[in-house]
Amino acid sequence: MSIIALPAFNDNYIWAIVNEASHTFTCVDPGDGAPVLAYAKNNNLILSHILITHHHADHTGGLYDLLQAFPATKVYGPADQRIPLLNILVRDEDIIHIGKLAFRVLSTPGHTASHICYQEPTKGWLFCGDTLFSGGCGRVFEGTMEQLYHSLKLLKNLPDDTKIFCGHEYTRQNLRFAATIEPDNSTIKTYADHLAAAADPCSLPSTIALEKQINPFLRTHTTNLAQFAQKQGLNPADAYPIFRQLRELKDQFK
Repeated sequence: MSIIALPAFNDNYIWAIVNEASHTFTCVDPGDGAPVLAYAKNNNLILSHILITHHHADHTGGLYDLLQAFPATKVYGPADQRIPLLNILVRDEDIIHIGKLAFRVLSTPGHTASHICYQEPTKGWLFCGDTLFSGGCGRVFEGTMEQLYHSLKLLKNLPDDTKIFCGHEYTRQNLRFAATIEPDNSTIKTYADHLAAAADPCSLPSTIALEKQINPFLRTHTTNLAQFAQKQGLNPADAYPIFRQLRELKDQFK
């Protein structure tokens, strides 16, 4: 079993979960069908399942082409009329069995109202779409800031060794923002330097343990963020307003 990042558009990742024994694979959030079809052809694989985290077109736009090529594919996603071609609706805490894998569905609204994530606890995998990014988190489009805050708390409490497969390559920009929030955080600087020197542009997967050290949206309880809160005129003991201020600052960050 292996996980392959299929780049799409400018910075999206479509994740291919490959079962070499059965010559099948599952893909997560196929915004574009072309890279998935090319991967299937080049590796003589059949697309058996698709997991959708949310309705945005850069995560669903390839569904039609993929189902034309693989009409028996099972497509899982949240109950949202804006997601086309779903044939299996899933809800919070449902379990999806794909071969020997068992994906737990986690409701994580905030980025969108119906956003979900897929956790495979035995493998230690989390496919989190646009809720959690390495070094950051998604914007709030139609959910609420408070929903996103609670969704990230849920993900933060997953096991530290959980591998994070998110929907975009935003890590380097996110670390630039994180460094403005925590200029004395040496782990942020060290990791940013590591990625700057890396030959592979793909920074993923991250882990929950790493995100707890570098991601300001998961660090509202720390001394560094208490200092940030005081500078912003916020109560250092009240995590949600700190989170909200971080997200608003990140929305303006260039």
